[in-house]
Amino acid sequence: MRKELIIGLFVGLIVLQIALPVSMIAKRESTLKNGIAFRFKTAPVDPYDAFRGRYVALRVEVNKINRPEGMDLKYGQKVFAQLFVNEKGYAQISQIATQKPRGSDYLIATVGYSSTNEVSLNLPIDRYYMEEKAAPRAEQIYRDHSRRDKQDAYVIVRIKDGFAVIEGLYVGDQRIEDILSRKN
Repeated sequence: MRKELIIGLFVGLIVLQIALPVSMIAKRESTLKNGIAFRFKTAPVDPYDAFRGRYVALRVEVNKINRPEGMDLKYGQKVFAQLFVNEKGYAQISQIATQKPRGSDYLIATVGYSSTNEVSLNLPIDRYYMEEKAAPRAEQIYRDHSRRDKQDAYVIVRIKDGFAVIEGLYVGDQRIEDILSRKN
């Protein structure tokens, strides 16, 4: 009986180790296939951090919003950022809520800081992963197109049930991968 229990637990552990990564991949792929596409304008980013690995560090412009009256917010608190598309075709945050909104598109975020007038949000779209050798060149191209005097970089993000997946990074209306392939 004890041997059967150990074998059963071992098999259960194996199934869990396979099911967890498969479910993470399935959620990401489902979002890319069925999620609603939003275009987020990016903003200048701090210099590359060698300790973060091989990706392009992003910062989107819409990470701040006026603080809603009477809403008590704490650092790291989960919030729902409700989205709309502005006249230029970029995603904007219309408001934040502590409860999941119904009938509107939203992105799950966390509170970065909260003052009496403004709330800064940590959005889950701050890294664009790339092939290891291409990422440093892509980071430089992205930085060149994210300066204060030249801001024509943006990301296309698919969002489904608050979960976000970056579909592509664009600079000057071209995918970063296309720019890199022409510069080889």
